[in-house]
Amino acid sequence: MVPLYLLGCGYTLTRLAREEARRGRSVLAVTRDEQRREELSREGIQVLSLAEALTSSKGAHVVVSIPPEANLDTPLSETLARAGPARLVYLSSTGVYGGARGHVDEDTPVDSTSPRARFRFEAEAKYRALGGIILRIAGIYGPGRSVLERIFAGTHRIPQEGGGRISRVHVDDLVEAIRVVLARGEPGATYCVADDRSATQTETTEWLCARLGLPLPPSVPLASLHESLRGDRAISNARLKALGWRPRYPDFVAGFSAILDAGS
Repeated sequence: MVPLYLLGCGYTLTRLAREEARRGRSVLAVTRDEQRREELSREGIQVLSLAEALTSSKGAHVVVSIPPEANLDTPLSETLARAGPARLVYLSSTGVYGGARGHVDEDTPVDSTSPRARFRFEAEAKYRALGGIILRIAGIYGPGRSVLERIFAGTHRIPQEGGGRISRVHVDDLVEAIRVVLARGEPGATYCVADDRSATQTETTEWLCARLGLPLPPSVPLASLHESLRGDRAISNARLKALGWRPRYPDFVAGFSAILDAGS
């Protein structure tokens, strides 16, 4: 199998690294987190510096998950252009759509008025120019990373006005999406990654609290919540499904049920 290089090995790519290593694939990871470096090394995953990974990635599959705030996209893309990986995937965000509402897909205009959206879109362009495949990812959740932690901690809040729809994707479905586009994605193409059903924060919280036997958290003005929770949009996954991808957890009920059943 072609070696897999994971640049920016955080929550999602660590799960991908472990699964691919268990399948016998050579996985090389880059992360600044010392604890994660040690954990990956113990599991037989080679941990490299960013410079080592970039200069040795010729003919490999490369996944980039380094945020634009690191200001590394220009040197990264320039070095990758010289190295020549066989396949390149850049993990972006549906945040590029900014204040877009309603149905959103790959052809929906990005929000050029938002600095955060613009920085993401500019980063996408650098990797797309190399034939990189862009994944625009909805809100990621999974074991140890979800609204559940805030509910248990008593810090979760729901909007007084009910709030709009939010699209999500379970981390295991995102891992599978990365595998699918590495195998069959069109170079230079963009794919949105989300489950089959968006839902409001209130709907999700009411279901979780009923399942857990807990009271609903306090409600606050919508404007006081993080901007990622104030929108109202449903992200389409049709283009990704055309490649053969199907979410194991098609909505929050399936995804959170699996997390809770596993005791996470």
